[in-house]
This record gives sequence, C-alpha cells and structure tokens, in this order.
Amino acid sequence: MTTLTTEKMISDYILEHVNVEELDYDLLIFDEGLVNSLFAIQLMTYLEKTFSIKITMDDLDFENYRSINAISNFVKSKQSGV
Repeated sequence: MTTLTTEKMISDYILEHVNVEELDYDLLIFDEGLVNSLFAIQLMTYLEKTFSIKITMDDLDFENYRSINAISNFVKSKQSGV
C-alpha cells in the first residue's frame, strides 16, 4: 500500500464523519475542531482493522493523530515495525 493510498483512505474515513468536503493532509484536525476524543477512538479502531496494526498505550501520543499526514506516517511506522 502506497503512502498516497494510505493518506487517501484515512482522509476518506475522516470525511465520512465530519462536515467538510475536503481536507488538506497537513490540516491539524483536532486543533481545527473537526474531530474530538470520542472520534479518535473510532479512528484508532478503523486504523487497526484497515491497516492490520495494533495500537498500544505507548501509541496514544497526540502527535500521531494531529493530521492525515501524521496518521499516515504513524500507520507506516507500525506496519514496518518501527
């Protein structure tokens, strides 16, 4: 799975749950008020199922979820075992 595909899948999932038509991949989605902590739990479940990763307590760093690019980088690092 390419980075672009990962970013697009994450963007599409978020867009299904927020009231905007498009998202910049660097937009700070929490800072902009587009998503909240409850949605973060849904997002983590989606990431685990879709990308076959396991999110641990150590992964609950806000920086991993700030933007679509950050989420994509986090997913790639989990998939590569880093």
